[in-house]
Amino acid sequence: MMIKKQYDEIEVERKEIIFSGNETIVENINRVMAYIQEHKVLATKGKHYFAIKHIKDLNAILLDPIDVFSTRPAQKTYPNINGIYLLLRTMGMLTFQVSKKETVMGINSELLESWQRLNSVEQYFTLLENWLVHSKPDATIEGSRNSLPLSEIISFFTYGRNHSTERMIENLSFFPEYYNIALAKMFGFVEITTVTPSNKIRWNIIDIKLQPLVKQILERMKPKDDNALIEWIFNPPARGYSKEIFTPYCKAFKNTLDYPEEREKNGLFRLKISLGKVYRTIDVTSEIDFQGLVSILLELFGFDNDHLYEFKFLDNFGQELVIKHPAMSLDEGKAWADEFYLKNIPLKEQNSFTFIFDFGDWWEFDILIEKIDEGKCIEEFKLIKSVGKAPEQYPDYDEEW
Repeated sequence: MMIKKQYDEIEVERKEIIFSGNETIVENINRVMAYIQEHKVLATKGKHYFAIKHIKDLNAILLDPIDVFSTRPAQKTYPNINGIYLLLRTMGMLTFQVSKKETVMGINSELLESWQRLNSVEQYFTLLENWLVHSKPDATIEGSRNSLPLSEIISFFTYGRNHSTERMIENLSFFPEYYNIALAKMFGFVEITTVTPSNKIRWNIIDIKLQPLVKQILERMKPKDDNALIEWIFNPPARGYSKEIFTPYCKAFKNTLDYPEEREKNGLFRLKISLGKVYRTIDVTSEIDFQGLVSILLELFGFDNDHLYEFKFLDNFGQELVIKHPAMSLDEGKAWADEFYLKNIPLKEQNSFTFIFDFGDWWEFDILIEKIDEGKCIEEFKLIKSVGKAPEQYPDYDEEW
């Protein structure tokens, strides 16, 4: 039966939301967080995904592990692990300790305390909201579509296409993508039938059956105006907004996750700026704006400040933020370098960000925040260590004619 027809035939008879007991997302999230706390969990460089060595172990501890054919599994190979990572990152639950040799994943202890004060129903709706409204899969897990998961799920289940379930299963890698289907299963939206994968197929889904909960949730969560779904991509509602929606239908939903307010980090930043194997370590005041920081960085490497640039980083929620040259145009998630100060950067010690200079030659610097000392002051900056000779910005090439 077509997905849309299944959805249309579901009747929401009762006012209250009824859980079937097949919702595994809360227990799975708690198991993964416990695993991270109990083990030394390594993360990949850059995006900080789960390292390959942990993927099969993480899959095995879940209530509903999936059968995947892969000799060298990455996080994306297991849609359930990819989806859980997306939720943990979007909630701001993950921390990362970066060293020369490795990046170690951890759990935000302050946020964990707030999480543990919630009951299982409140935890469920916290995860639901983070998935459908606040996550940015294209930035956090390199999802292929720049759209709101709520919009993707509504479109998949309700708007429908004149395709059979079999045809839609064939296209899952593109729409709504496997991680969304894995999450839909864990949230109790669907039941999935699979068979053992062959050497050409990974997660081998052969049937999808919708559960009543999907309509109980989506009919109350989706905005009345479809244009709001587009607006939410750029301006999502405040965290915790789902409490207003679902409390009338679920009496156990009384509290939401408490997030500590982001505060200014006033004092001294120790930054390690690397260009390949060449690096400079400096102490710099938190009062400097990013345009001033650019001048310092380029001076340290002997570059002329004659090109456009931008800074890129993922904040504690896995959202990509970009700080641009003042002459560049802005769009969502971006700020100008002369209006954004180092003290306001939403990163912690041992977090890193990227500086891209000259979009033609593409000089890409990695900047590691080695420490933040809020008890010290410095007028501007001080060079602490210099290793390696900086490359020439404009090398002379002998051209042969």
